[in-house]
Amino acid sequence: MNKESKTYKSVKTVSKSGAVSWRPRWVEFDSDGNKKIRNGKSQPSKVEADRFSRKMVDDLNTRDSLKLVAKDEALTVGQFALKYWLKAERQVMVVNKAQIYTAMKFWKEIGLWDIKLEDITSAMMYKYLKTLKDRGLQPATIQNYKTELRTLLDLARTLNQIAVNPLADVKLERRTQEQQEQDDRIFNDMLKNTWSLEEIHTNLEKLRHIPKNRVEVTRKTGKHIEMRSSTGNVPPIMWYGRFCLGFYLGLRTGEIMALKFSDFDFENKEVLINKAISKRKLTDDEGNIIGNINEESRVKSSSQRMQSLPDPVIEYVQQLAVELDLLGIYHEDQYLFVNNLGHLINIEYFRKSWLRIQELCGIERPLKSPKYTRHTSATVLAGLGWSPTDIANHLGHKNDRVTREYYIKEDMDIKRRMANEFNKKLEE
Repeated sequence: MNKESKTYKSVKTVSKSGAVSWRPRWVEFDSDGNKKIRNGKSQPSKVEADRFSRKMVDDLNTRDSLKLVAKDEALTVGQFALKYWLKAERQVMVVNKAQIYTAMKFWKEIGLWDIKLEDITSAMMYKYLKTLKDRGLQPATIQNYKTELRTLLDLARTLNQIAVNPLADVKLERRTQEQQEQDDRIFNDMLKNTWSLEEIHTNLEKLRHIPKNRVEVTRKTGKHIEMRSSTGNVPPIMWYGRFCLGFYLGLRTGEIMALKFSDFDFENKEVLINKAISKRKLTDDEGNIIGNINEESRVKSSSQRMQSLPDPVIEYVQQLAVELDLLGIYHEDQYLFVNNLGHLINIEYFRKSWLRIQELCGIERPLKSPKYTRHTSATVLAGLGWSPTDIANHLGHKNDRVTREYYIKEDMDIKRRMANEFNKKLEE
């Protein structure tokens, strides 16, 4: 019987750029009782590193308990998933819960669910990945599905249900020239939709002063018919906050919408990013879409992080707390982005009103989509000399591959422009 695993003290590391991170470290024992020191992925804070270590230790102990189960005969993928894999995954939660169940649904759809574990071959796994690709799924999504299936097969091997993992040596095909050109077009479009440091400061100031009312004009007569609030029942300060948090923290829209006042540690100037809001469609008994609701979920472990808080963000959050308190809707566990009644704003609101609000504020070069605040953040940091690894940690990417491909490709012109503008700001 294996000895019980225990955590080691997290190790502090400092990158070349001066960024501080913490590497989780723990001990595990093999079947012969030999001690193995393991290291996890660097985390932005000691608290997160210790939390990661505890998760890994809990997972190891869970898997050790599962090893006590005798080998079942001729289990199918579905039977094994329900009996063992889900139990183990709930301890680690490598991906979010919705993604796990989506993958299981797909396994059923393509017939993998009813195949015996011992009958699975590498050729079958290659066909599985090709099916995902033929359906037009993005490489990152395919990689997620592959990861989920690999963890299931690794556990099956650990529990002696199979001798080897048939997915271990199966690799995704390289991207075609056409696919690469498409990625380049997307990236170039992104470059056109990023702001410089000067534009960020100028336009944020404009967003502080959104006109409270706008005139509605009929298309038929051209007459003024009424005055309406420019932001409906959403406090105008929310718009400044959406841009501010996007630029300074590089957060996804779902991560911004999920922020609560309790996530902020003003004493240490940190904020915890560990959840996201997404849109879920509502259907009637006949399957017809009748609307949508906001749904909160935990983000992937690789995206959970502690972000350092710059002064403008601290100022905004504290000011927002005061304004919500005046409305009588503030409490510590309250979402930041709520309407005048204290209800979470629909995640679709910012997307639908995005260009209209910028036009209303007189912004000369509006960003086409909310996602470009995140791209702007990455581009600015690249221009300031941050490494791809540090930017990846800032954005919550699992590694710097996505960061390099879609956020900070070697575009020296924009890097030089951003660096020159930053130097100008320092000289002012």
